[in-house]
Amino acid sequence: MVIGKITSYLALGLVGAYLLNALIRPASAIGTGTALQETGSGIAAIGGGIGQSLSSLGTGAADLFKPLWELKNLTSTVAAGVAGSANASAVAQVQGDTSNRVNTGSNTITWSSGASASVPSLSAAAKSFYRARGVSVT
Repeated sequence: MVIGKITSYLALGLVGAYLLNALIRPASAIGTGTALQETGSGIAAIGGGIGQSLSSLGTGAADLFKPLWELKNLTSTVAAGVAGSANASAVAQVQGDTSNRVNTGSNTITWSSGASASVPSLSAAAKSFYRARGVSVT
C-alpha cells in the first residue's frame, strides 16, 4: 500500500518535471519527447518481434501434426462411406463380387432399319413399349 502511494507520487513528480522542463527549455523538451517516442517505437518493435516468433512457433508446431490430421481425415472418410471414397468393408466385398450373379439372359431389339442390339433381359413393360413403336423384341 505504501509502495503504491510512493510510486504514484514519483510518477506525478516526473510528469511535473517534464512539464516544467517544457516551459523552461522547449528545445530540450522536444528532444526528450523524441527520445521517449523512439523508445516507445523500439519497445513496440520488440513486442511485434516476440509476437511473430510465438506465431511462427505455433504454426510450426501445427505443421508437425498435419500428417496425423490428414491420416485421421483419410480413415474417417473411408469409414463414413462418403460418396467417392473406397468402401473396403467385408459386406462391400461380397456385394461387389460378380461371380455370384445369375445371368438372367438377354433380348435382341431389331429396328425397322435393320439395326439390332443385344440388351439384358427386358421386363414385360419394356417389351410392350418397344413393340408399340414398331420395334421387334426377341
